Amino acid sequence: MAILSRGLLAALLLLALTLFATGAARADDPPLTFVVGAGAGGVFDGYTRLLARHIGRHLPERPKVAVRNLAGGGGSVAAEYLYREAKPDGRTVGHWAGDLIHKQIFGRTDVKVDTRRFGWVGAVAPLHPVCVLTKTSGIGDLSAWAGGKRPIKLGGVGRNEAATNMSRVVAAALGLPVKLIPGYRGLESLRLAARRQEVAGGCWHWQSVKKTWEKMLAAGEAQVVLQAMAEPHPELPSVPNAVDLAKSENARMLLMYGVHDPAKLARAYTLPPGTPDEQVARLRKAFAGTMADPAFVAGANRLGLEVRPLDGAAIEKTVKGLFALDPKFLVQLRKALFPDEPAADTPAQ
Repeated sequence: MAILSRGLLAALLLLALTLFATGAARADDPPLTFVVGAGAGGVFDGYTRLLARHIGRHLPERPKVAVRNLAGGGGSVAAEYLYREAKPDGRTVGHWAGDLIHKQIFGRTDVKVDTRRFGWVGAVAPLHPVCVLTKTSGIGDLSAWAGGKRPIKLGGVGRNEAATNMSRVVAAALGLPVKLIPGYRGLESLRLAARRQEVAGGCWHWQSVKKTWEKMLAAGEAQVVLQAMAEPHPELPSVPNAVDLAKSENARMLLMYGVHDPAKLARAYTLPPGTPDEQVARLRKAFAGTMADPAFVAGANRLGLEVRPLDGAAIEKTVKGLFALDPKFLVQLRKALFPDEPAADTPAQ
């Protein structure tokens, strides 16, 4: 019995030393919690739950990982929670819509956080804006659209949703004749409206268009006539890219700051203000490791989720660039994005 006890004690000591050496989490360690600014079942939630299943393996302490949904205010409820309540200890990561940054630089008084103070971990993939038109619209390519005598009707979701705003900026930058019909409840609603010929189509994100419009695209009843990102999407090599068609530096700036940058920031992961630099670096490293993890990529493929990661340092640089824009240009950009709204209260300084 004494020999057995000594053997058991030695085994327990060896296990304890192994756990200490590998940094494995103790039962009483707080979990790493992802706070999602949207309800369960959507794209924000899907990306985050997949990330939560894999990122723990890329952190030395192998923490438990939890997901909490805080929907409301277009992501502002989650952003405000991170800003005011979450501890800046590297244990809470937020995922909320990046258009709050645009609202802040335009001086919107309904933005209750300073988005410059967040830490930036990374994004699994940027959005990739495209414009899709039906065959019945009679617009078979971009030249037919640009040369048309009458504005084509494009449907928009909501009134100031990011993709709806993108339609306005692309039209302004390229001089395309457009009559925007906002207020549809979602991309499927917009697609049905296009089938009924209420609208010619709309501008949205390729990740959603290729699913929602899949049958119409396959049947030749609709086609993508334009994409709008700094680099063309690998699945759309022959579709014209808006930035290549811009005829002036001002037009290129409208596209960069009104379309490209918001698409990069739309699904970024953030940390509470004041999170120590070493914790930011630690989570960025774990995020990058997860993006390269074959198990994570395979899971994303099964769910139909795109993986084209952006690192946190690049996202941080993008945010700083938006806040450094010339106030005169901001007036022009705001007019393109929100033509029906009054002038800004006070642009962010």
